[in-house]
Amino acid sequence: MAAVYINWKGLSTMSDSLNKRIDNYYNHGHFLYRFFWMNKKNLAMHFGFWDNKTKNLNDALINENRIISEELAIKKTDTVLDAGCGVGGSSIWIAENYGAKVTGITITRRQVELAKKYAIGRGVQDLVDFKLNDFCKTDFSSGSFDKIFAIESVCHAEDKADFLSESYRLLKPGGRLVVSDGFLIKENLSKAESSYYKDLCDGWVLPNLAKLDEFRQHLVRLGYKNIEYKNMTNKILESSRDMNKSARYILPIVGLLSKMKLISESNALAEKACIAQYNIFESKVGEYGMFIAEK
Repeated sequence: MAAVYINWKGLSTMSDSLNKRIDNYYNHGHFLYRFFWMNKKNLAMHFGFWDNKTKNLNDALINENRIISEELAIKKTDTVLDAGCGVGGSSIWIAENYGAKVTGITITRRQVELAKKYAIGRGVQDLVDFKLNDFCKTDFSSGSFDKIFAIESVCHAEDKADFLSESYRLLKPGGRLVVSDGFLIKENLSKAESSYYKDLCDGWVLPNLAKLDEFRQHLVRLGYKNIEYKNMTNKILESSRDMNKSARYILPIVGLLSKMKLISESNALAEKACIAQYNIFESKVGEYGMFIAEK
């Protein structure tokens, strides 16, 4: 099969309204996340990490919070930034389990409202704060945070270096950054592989996925030190398979409802992305990894 060279700025057509499209995606897709993925305990929208002690998806989702917190070496005295916080699940979990002060930011107003509501319900409103903010260009002062983490959110940035540069500015000297996300490791894709990649980007509103080596080079160029990368694909594969399987059942229903104008077309595209992500990992076009770095 003929190979296709990927433009790493993405297969989807970009516009100046990327943030609006991301906001629209999460607004219209919240009910799917709420009913098919997260629950009131984890409030999570990420893959989760499975190991031999993990019994179910809820455990896996919380396990990812725990592992990321350990990599960050969070202390009670830390100020932490959750960059792309969703509805606040990870921020709330860190506040509950470490007593650290956490600020969560997102570009989706409804997520801010829900996160604040959930924080009050869990009794950690004095430790967490949620704000409407773009993690590539925040309004925080330089050196505001001891720790910064981003779980499956940097993939939404058009230029990942913008996020890494802003994070470097926001970190205090000696501060730590953890990015847990999907990365591309293959350049020349077959037609089938490029189709999966397009479905993934279109459905989850990703301008592109970062090339693994480029992401590492950005970290070096910006001055980060003690850079470490861990391939975590084996820890997310069970979630990936389950997501793929359920999406194959859900897509025909969601597609029909979308054609009837009862739900947004973005919901049908999102289900296609849920199918595509497994093909990306299974074919080793991409992998799920974690970067840890210090300022």
